[in-house]
Amino acid sequence: MCSASSQQRQASGKTQAAPAVEQTEQQQQPVSPSQRTRLPRRGARQKGAVVVDLSKSSAAAAPPLLGILDGKFRLEPAEVAALRELHGLGEDELLARLIQPAAQQARPPISSFHVGAVGLGASGALYVGVNLEFAHLPLYNSVHAEQFLLVNALHHGEREIRRLAVSAAPCGHCRQFYSELACAETVRFSFQGGTYSLGQLLPMRFKPQDLLSDPPPPLLLEQQDNRIQLTSASRAALQQRSGEPAFVRAAAEALAAAVGSYAPYSRCPAGAAIVTAEGDVYSGGYVESAAYNPSLPPLQTAIVVAVIDGMPCYTAAHEVVLVELATGAVQHALTTRVALEQIAPQARLTVLQAEWVPGAETVHT
Repeated sequence: MCSASSQQRQASGKTQAAPAVEQTEQQQQPVSPSQRTRLPRRGARQKGAVVVDLSKSSAAAAPPLLGILDGKFRLEPAEVAALRELHGLGEDELLARLIQPAAQQARPPISSFHVGAVGLGASGALYVGVNLEFAHLPLYNSVHAEQFLLVNALHHGEREIRRLAVSAAPCGHCRQFYSELACAETVRFSFQGGTYSLGQLLPMRFKPQDLLSDPPPPLLLEQQDNRIQLTSASRAALQQRSGEPAFVRAAAEALAAAVGSYAPYSRCPAGAAIVTAEGDVYSGGYVESAAYNPSLPPLQTAIVVAVIDGMPCYTAAHEVVLVELATGAVQHALTTRVALEQIAPQARLTVLQAEWVPGAETVHT
């Protein structure tokens, strides 16, 4: 539950105690999920406990660009241009050579399977995504690398992802999640030596247009404006803690995250903010999927932002502020509390209830 480097050291110790077994294709036998944490998959490369799928990928043929990321999850457009010129790389080549360094930053304490995703936005900025798993919680609480990358782009105001390279083939969960993008028809995925459109990866997919009005409201990565406000009771509770600057900031950021959250199906916007004992604040908003299950709760998006911006351990969370509709059909307070009990048991959860601004509850903005 601490930083990626400390997790890797701990996981590396486990690997030394139970070294991986190398098998030929003829010798390999089916393995259980628990065994998969120790045995590298066919076509995978393992270093310590870090398993990254590089089978048939251009990343396997070209040496990774080490020392470029070093804990960073975004490169400015000028940095990207300078890297390409220095190494003589095209866009796809640059992404492929950063996959392995990206995957090293993942936090998968359950599977020990590190996934890295590296994408380019229309702005020219480069975004990194990694998988996050949470020990002692159900697997559906996990954040996939491709989802992390999108939250990263949202956090930095990016409006379009043009292409991304992934260390392993995107699962159906992520292919469906990317269907929410306004740029879903143009985004390109590279993995295992090929480049594909979303239509090729998920033909006849379930789309936002299948549930939303025509024309649809703003889609994922487009600006959202859920016109909600805190209830009078929540404003009174906030006033009682007006002498706590970090809490006041967290409440404001959680509300702003809810206003900007992507909830076109349930119409239940929500946002969360993590406060550390040092007064740092990290916030994120709810992100829905037309298929519902791939949706990302606000706590997970706030955790992604916390990882991006340098919070070393989940246990650094001192308090979490959640803003959600008082009467919403979708609410996150109970599951947020359960998750915090496992990853940050010392953290206090404060729920601030919200309501639609009069006249806004039936308007798609």
